Amino acid sequence: MGRRGSVEHEVEKDNSDRWLLTYADMITLLLALFIIMYGMSSVDSQKVKELSQGLEQALNHGSSKGSEQSGGILPSDNLENVYKSLQSYVKERNLEQTIDLSSTGTSITIRMRDAMLFKPDTAILQAESKPIIEEISKSLEAIYGDIHHITITGNTADLGNRDAYNEADSWQLSVNRAVTVLNYMTSIGLEAEKMSIEGNSHYNPIATNDSEDGRAKNRRVEITITGRAN
Repeated sequence: MGRRGSVEHEVEKDNSDRWLLTYADMITLLLALFIIMYGMSSVDSQKVKELSQGLEQALNHGSSKGSEQSGGILPSDNLENVYKSLQSYVKERNLEQTIDLSSTGTSITIRMRDAMLFKPDTAILQAESKPIIEEISKSLEAIYGDIHHITITGNTADLGNRDAYNEADSWQLSVNRAVTVLNYMTSIGLEAEKMSIEGNSHYNPIATNDSEDGRAKNRRVEITITGRAN
């Protein structure tokens, strides 16, 4: 009898210690939960930091000092030299009426009228336009490492014919002309990895479509070159 009572007492003692296992499991789960919550808060903090930096770059984009501090796009001396070189090229050949150049310090835009570039109502290059595109391509190839992107955009004039056929034709012509210029630039050595094309049809005019002179200005191909981000 004495032995049996001893065994029952030991069993009861063992059962009374099981709460420690439950407590240990709860502590482990709480620790895992805290680790997960800390990890999530760290990710959110990093995202907030990145968002803050992005907003600072956007706000300082207009000034070279602000861009330099925030790691944005910086004015490139080489890009500016290309701009000045093309200006001289246009002036020496009396092309001011057909080619317009502009610079923001971090990008260059070259506007070329379609009458100089293409045969009428086609995307076929005029023979006299090829040396001009070659000059532009060689200038850009020399500073390719400083270039972030080159966008070639085709634009047409609005003749007032808004039926489906003419609308489709205008869109297609603007795209085809941009593709033609890109293909010629790459065929003479400019790498295509930083290039893209756009077609605006007649929806991005720079002059009135109510006069022939205005429509001539709107029929154009634009090449926009942006400097690389530092």
